[in-house]
Amino acid sequence: MVKKIGLSFTFLLALLLVAVLQGCGLFRTKIPNGVILGQVPEDKYIMIEDVNYHYREYPGTGRDVFLLHGFASSTYTWEEMIPNLTKQGYHVWALDMKGAGWSDKPVNAKYDIFTLTQEVNRWMEVIGLKDVVFVGNSLGGAIAVLMAQEHPDKTGKLVLIDSAGYPIKKPFVIRMAKMPLAAEITKLFFGRWMVRWNLKEVFFNDDLITEEKIDAYYFRMCTDHILDAKVSLARSLNSEPDDSYIRRIADIKNQTLIIWGENDEWIPLESGYQFKNDLSNSELVILPECGHIPQEEKPEQTAKIIINFIERDR
Repeated sequence: MVKKIGLSFTFLLALLLVAVLQGCGLFRTKIPNGVILGQVPEDKYIMIEDVNYHYREYPGTGRDVFLLHGFASSTYTWEEMIPNLTKQGYHVWALDMKGAGWSDKPVNAKYDIFTLTQEVNRWMEVIGLKDVVFVGNSLGGAIAVLMAQEHPDKTGKLVLIDSAGYPIKKPFVIRMAKMPLAAEITKLFFGRWMVRWNLKEVFFNDDLITEEKIDAYYFRMCTDHILDAKVSLARSLNSEPDDSYIRRIADIKNQTLIIWGENDEWIPLESGYQFKNDLSNSELVILPECGHIPQEEKPEQTAKIIINFIERDR
């Protein structure tokens, strides 16, 4: 028994040593809420019901295009794609949901998909957005579907990029949230190494994972209470989608573009085919040699596909 305890203690020490050498959570940079690294004129904040929401606005004379990120992501995910949209004159908006990016991460708040959807709707009401081209990746895609179901006045055309929505085997980072003390363990071992590992899961071409990209994700994950928020959200995502949510997908009549990375390891292409089958007014575009976030892996191609979709049948 003593020997087993000794081995366990030695293993934990070894694990902690590895984490320290890799830059673990004990020594990560702490960035207070309200601070934006690399701030640009398009960065804005708005306070809604005690939550300070960060968003980016790129004014234009054309149609409003609203971009919503996925799990463990932020407005950063759209940065390489946005210039292609603004060149066409679109008025582009990108939001950091509560608990993400540079937005607030209140402690003990609700981070389930239904709460986040209502908060996105509220943000759009305050900003004054209606009938937008609603573009959502992953979790953002699932929220786009919910918005079309619950708040159809906000959604015009839909663009679902590797969207969540159907039952799947959850990615390891989400399954891990079910562990006891998941938030505490994550805080202990989190570092740039974990960001790099996560990006390798969602990219097909690892050569595109630059140090700059790792930093962009890492520093947003150093803001106050973000790891608690991510664990809370991940735990809510471990449950399967509500049956009524899935049944109502077929009721959506919005013209919908479905974009899918053929090599997505987080949400398989099968879900893309399910959306195509259930959404009567939809088309599916599959991008070869591409993972879970086409807007980062193939930004110009993804933007071109979206622009063609927007311009068609205006």
